[in-house]
Amino acid sequence: MARMPAPPDFAPNAHVYDDAYYDAMYRPHWFLRNRRKYRERDAALVRLVRPHPALRVLELGSARGDTAFFLAPRVGSVVGIDASGTAVAKAAELARERGAANVRFAVADASDLSPFADASFDLVLLADFVEHVEDDVLAPALSEARRVLVAGGALSIYTPNRDHWAERIKAGVPGLQQPDHIAVRPSSAVERLVAEAGFAVEDLFFSASPYPLLGGIDRLFPRAALCRFRTCLRAVRG
Repeated sequence: MARMPAPPDFAPNAHVYDDAYYDAMYRPHWFLRNRRKYRERDAALVRLVRPHPALRVLELGSARGDTAFFLAPRVGSVVGIDASGTAVAKAAELARERGAANVRFAVADASDLSPFADASFDLVLLADFVEHVEDDVLAPALSEARRVLVAGGALSIYTPNRDHWAERIKAGVPGLQQPDHIAVRPSSAVERLVAEAGFAVEDLFFSASPYPLLGGIDRLFPRAALCRFRTCLRAVRG
C-alpha cells in the first residue's frame, strides 16, 4: 500500500500517525504487550459492550480496525471512524481481506459526527482513544456520541488511568510516555467529562497491569488508585 500521510492539522502530534505507527500497533512484547494484556483487554471489552446480534456499534478512533474486527462476529454491525486516512485505508483493506461484511470504516472527526443521524447507534465505543485527544476534542465527541445513540444507548470507554503507578512514572520521566498519548487522564476526569455530556455511569471497573510480577501487586490491591491500570467505564444515555 502506498504511504498515506495524515493531514498536517489532523492532531497536535499528527506526524506520529504514519504507516509505521499502524504497522507496529499491537506488536507482541513479553513485558509491555504480552498475551495476558490482550486477553484481559478482550474480556473488559466484552463486559463494556455487552454484545448481541442486533447491536449497532460506532467506534471512535478505530485505527486499523483491530477492535472492530474483534466485535464483528458478536454484534450486528460496526462502523469505525478515524481522523487519519492512513488508518482508515489500512482498516478497509483488512476488512476486504477478512470478508468482514458487517464492518465499515470512514474518515471522520470524532468531535463532529454530523455524517450520522440522531439515534442511529446502540453503543458508542472509545477503546484506547481517550488518551489520544485533549478535552477540546473529547468533550464534543462525547456530546456527539450522546446524540447518535438511541434512548438508553450506551457509551463504553477503555483507557489508561493516570492514577496508576506506571502512568505516574511515565508522566514524570522525560521520554517514557508514548508520543501518541497526549492526554492520559485520571479516572475521575473521565467520569466528570462523561457526566457533563449527559451520561449516567452504569459500570466502572479497573484492570490490573499485565506486567510480569508487577501486575501481581495490582491484583493484590485492586482498591488502591495506584494499582488501577485501565479505566473501564460504561455509561447510559440520559
